Amino acid sequence: MIYPSILPPASTKLERALEQAGAALLDFDAPIRDVWSPANCPAGHLPWLAWGLAISHWKTSWTLEYKRAAVADAIPFHRRKGTRRAVQEVLERYHPSLSIVEWHEASPRREPHTFEVRAPALEIPASFLSAAMTDAIIADVAVAKPARAHFDFVQVLESQATLFMAAGGMTGSMFRDDFTAEHDTSRDWSKLLQSDDGEPLRDENGNFLEDE
Repeated sequence: MIYPSILPPASTKLERALEQAGAALLDFDAPIRDVWSPANCPAGHLPWLAWGLAISHWKTSWTLEYKRAAVADAIPFHRRKGTRRAVQEVLERYHPSLSIVEWHEASPRREPHTFEVRAPALEIPASFLSAAMTDAIIADVAVAKPARAHFDFVQVLESQATLFMAAGGMTGSMFRDDFTAEHDTSRDWSKLLQSDDGEPLRDENGNFLEDE
């Protein structure tokens, strides 16, 4: 078998012969192909493969099957980054009730190129939204969102009330209305150090850096 040569055109016959002899003894093609294959990569090498494919949302707690699926989807995900779909996929990994409200969908409208990540308080318990969990969601959304977009993480309390009214001997009338209260627990991004792209900066421990 003749192996492809990587020697320059001016190489000697002896150099080419030694190259072919060494290639026959050290055939790295098969193991290298396995290491770069999401399906065949050894489990211990998967984190390195994920790093090589720039997967920012890697979690060590995932199952082996989910890790292989995430690696296989790495390149398609990079193509979807910067879209609403990519942000929604990130939120669904944490909780199906997390939702996106873009600036033109809010009432009243927000500033252009902004959006909210909303967590319904009646569907997502406070115990789930710990400080660590909230920081993880914010970090992953920051990676998936459009570079020019800014967002707030908001815990929303939605309630419905029924009011009965009656006067004298008249039949009571009933109406029903929806009331929405918002408790804003998002960070004050104006106090954080940010990059030229508007992304918050972190220290070596992963904590946000504040502008003192």
